[in-house]
Amino acid sequence: MNLIVKNRLIFWVLIILVVINVSALVSFFLFTKPPAPAPCCPPEEQQCMAFRDELKLSEAQTVQVNAINNAYAASAGPVSAEIKKIRAAILTELENVKPDTLKLSVMTDQLALLQIKIQKENIKQYSELKRVCTPEQAQRLSGLYRDLYGCPMQNGQKKHRYRHGQDSARMKPCE
Repeated sequence: MNLIVKNRLIFWVLIILVVINVSALVSFFLFTKPPAPAPCCPPEEQQCMAFRDELKLSEAQTVQVNAINNAYAASAGPVSAEIKKIRAAILTELENVKPDTLKLSVMTDQLALLQIKIQKENIKQYSELKRVCTPEQAQRLSGLYRDLYGCPMQNGQKKHRYRHGQDSARMKPCE
């Protein structure tokens, strides 16, 4: 008789474990989100689409803007990589017990020349983009560049956009 009672107990324990496992499996499939689908286009193209949406570009303008941005990326990308490389070298030299000030001066001069070069590329890109835009789009483009460089608009539009009510008398305008 004792064997029958043990078998019933084991039977019910197994039934409870099966129910718990099935409910865990069902909840796993119901409440886990599927992985996000891979983007259909490369990140550069997604940025161009955001740019297109922000400026409300036509299809013809979008093609021209993409060509301008691709040319900018091809010319500014290597310069940007070199700037990062020199900055890393400067930091490495500064970590030394006795940093070589002459070496730091040379690297700083190289960095300044590269920053001038990338600034000229930025100006060239902006000028080319402005030629493609209508006057209203050019105004939005100007706002985007001001946001990029952290300069508030002088004419009151988007003035102190990210300052959250800070006193405007304390802010210095970009020159």
